[in-house]
Amino acid sequence: METTNVSGTANSSGQLQLGGGAQFWVYLSPQNNTAKMISTWRVTFSQGNWSDSISSENPTKQIQTPNLSGIFEIKVELLSGSTGTWRQIPPQAGSYNEIGCNSNCASMVGIVADSTNPAPGAINAHFWTTWDAMCKAG
Repeated sequence: METTNVSGTANSSGQLQLGGGAQFWVYLSPQNNTAKMISTWRVTFSQGNWSDSISSENPTKQIQTPNLSGIFEIKVELLSGSTGTWRQIPPQAGSYNEIGCNSNCASMVGIVADSTNPAPGAINAHFWTTWDAMCKAG
């Protein structure tokens, strides 16, 4: 496997071992102070009977699938402070509740807050996907 240095990548632990299955990480945009505005979140990736998640409890976690590739379903959620319930974050235009990733690549889900002064009860965030953001040559 090839090590790719991703030290400049926010929310990354610094390195990815590419190859051996699709990989995923989550990026929190600095725009609108997203980390403060969306303090409790989770992103669940699934394909068939496999699933795993990255959350605000361990935001630099990188998921390595067991040699999977293709299209994965994703669910991006935040914990609403006003209701105490998990609410789904909608995708930005051009993104959907799925992400593609080859077995030699890593793909990313980004989350951005819409405002630093949201209306009470507002979801106040969107997400986007970057398919095959980094790939191992060969």
